[in-house]
Amino acid sequence: SSGINAEYGGIYTFQDVGGAQPVVDECGGHFGPVSDDSDEVVYHYHTRPYVPYTIACQGPSLGKCRKTQTPTSNYCHAGCGADVCVQPGTKPWKLDEYLAQWDRHWLSWYSVNDYKRPHHQEELEKFS
Repeated sequence: SSGINAEYGGIYTFQDVGGAQPVVDECGGHFGPVSDDSDEVVYHYHTRPYVPYTIACQGPSLGKCRKTQTPTSNYCHAGCGADVCVQPGTKPWKLDEYLAQWDRHWLSWYSVNDYKRPHHQEELEKFS
């Protein structure tokens, strides 16, 4: 058990806020904002342009998606290289606020991708 049952935040297109590429876990979801108008964080999924098009398992995957697949098929995403995937540019305090609904320390039990770096576009703007 993951220790958290992320509130279902919906399924969104294969672009993230601001047109960024979503950084998703093996299930096809991640923690992050879902609107350009709000920085509120939820766990949500993104579609992809190939089979299975939507979610591969109920997330967060915590690196365990393969265990949910049949012996002859594996629809898991590649993942972000960590147990938990958070969209880059997500405000850490907003993520903490969201997770505090269940367990404020939950995230410390898992590896997490480097989400505190700014969105790619923001990086480009710094140098222009």
